[in-house]
Amino acid sequence: MTKSLVFLLASLVFCSDVRMGTSQYFEHPNPVREMEFSYHDKATENKQIIYCSVCKAIVRKLISYIGKNANKEEVNRKLDNICTKIKIAGCSGFLRKYKNKLVTALLSGDKAVTICVKLKLCKRYT
Repeated sequence: MTKSLVFLLASLVFCSDVRMGTSQYFEHPNPVREMEFSYHDKATENKQIIYCSVCKAIVRKLISYIGKNANKEEVNRKLDNICTKIKIAGCSGFLRKYKNKLVTALLSGDKAVTICVKLKLCKRYT
């Protein structure tokens, strides 16, 4: 009886060690997957930085081109011609997507950085 009790206790201890070992193994992230996520995060971050930089460049040009005392019709008219004048890659697509929001933002007198944050192209004031 004591031999079977000792055997049972030894089996329990051994099994708990094995189970802990396997659960610890699965709790650790796979280094390859971690590296993939790291590269993905870096690529996403770089993409956001590029979008933010392009937004700020275009909006700065828009602000200087439009002026401070423009009305809504003037802003719309100037936005239609701005891309041929400033020659920044991505300008037409940017205006197609954000024109209505840009008109409102430009009329409010906000700075380029503030406008790009409101358009969610910049994370914060960078």
